[in-house]
Amino acid sequence: MTTQAHTTPKMSAARSQLLAALLIFASLLVSQVATQDVSTQNEFAPRVTATCKSGTMNIKVKFNGPYTGAVHARDHRNAACMAMGDGSDAVGFSINLLAKQGAPDYCGVLVSNVSGANRTEERSIQLAVRVHKTLELADDKFYVITCGKSGFGRDDNSHVILKFFENERRVRETVYGHEYKIRAELTKPNGTYGVRVANCFAFDKKNVTIQLIDERGCPKDDNIISRFLPSADGHSAEATLKSMFKFPEDSEVHLQCDVIQCYGRCMDDEDCKQIALAGAGAVGFSKGGSAKLGPNEEGSLAGTTVFVLDPSQAPLVTSTCEDTINPPWLLWLAITLGVLFLIMLLINIFLCTAMSCSCANTEFF
Repeated sequence: MTTQAHTTPKMSAARSQLLAALLIFASLLVSQVATQDVSTQNEFAPRVTATCKSGTMNIKVKFNGPYTGAVHARDHRNAACMAMGDGSDAVGFSINLLAKQGAPDYCGVLVSNVSGANRTEERSIQLAVRVHKTLELADDKFYVITCGKSGFGRDDNSHVILKFFENERRVRETVYGHEYKIRAELTKPNGTYGVRVANCFAFDKKNVTIQLIDERGCPKDDNIISRFLPSADGHSAEATLKSMFKFPEDSEVHLQCDVIQCYGRCMDDEDCKQIALAGAGAVGFSKGGSAKLGPNEEGSLAGTTVFVLDPSQAPLVTSTCEDTINPPWLLWLAITLGVLFLIMLLINIFLCTAMSCSCANTEFF
């Protein structure tokens, strides 16, 4: 009995230390997983709307939290073309669409003639939404806002983000000629059960534009990009960019899409193959209409920016994995350790109870 009395406390202390180590390790893993989930929800995903009236464009940008950055017409940071965030979740300002170049309130408005019977003029700007008031960061968003085509009247709490993926890892730097996945994702689904992506186009800082997806959701060229296909949970849609491209004299590519959220299953009856055979194609965003909304649909503008590198620089590209759990076995390891902790805790409780009963019986006799 004496030997048993000396060894039992040592075994109990060892088990306690092992349980404590497992608990700390599992807690760290779970906290890392939770942090990664929160980072997706807190990603910079502004929602831009605009209305045009009497030669003025009224712009409103809604954010998913307090905003202290700068919103301005690209390459124009003067007071007439810029608004600063004051810590609220929205920024609004107006731009004079009729100002002449060289005037104090000129904001780089682009004017183009629309083909048709009326030969009307169409005015648009490139809008920069900066994370910081002064610095230019990789998370900054750029949009092309055109009068009459950007005003989706919808839920201000809906936020959509576009992401580039390579081998299931998010990337912000791409390699010319490589294949990537483009995912449109809802950060706050708000009860929606489907996502439809249409009217996607790429542009550079000189406003050179190429349309990738028309307002029906059909790719303009199947050799460049596929159609966006919705996920099983209805909270995202993904397309395959078969070969990364770039614009001359520019390493940045900006991508913008209309992302339509459906309260229920998205009604999508368009047959892209039949449309292509019939020769029915949509014109570009800056020249044609925006995506059509159904009775139970709401939409938002989504945009992202990636840097395109030459293939010789491919080894220098580093992927960011902030939105996924990498390596993939990390989550399963955390779950396994959690289960083992519970099992060992139950065993420890059982052994402590058994030893207490044994000690009580020994003292009784």
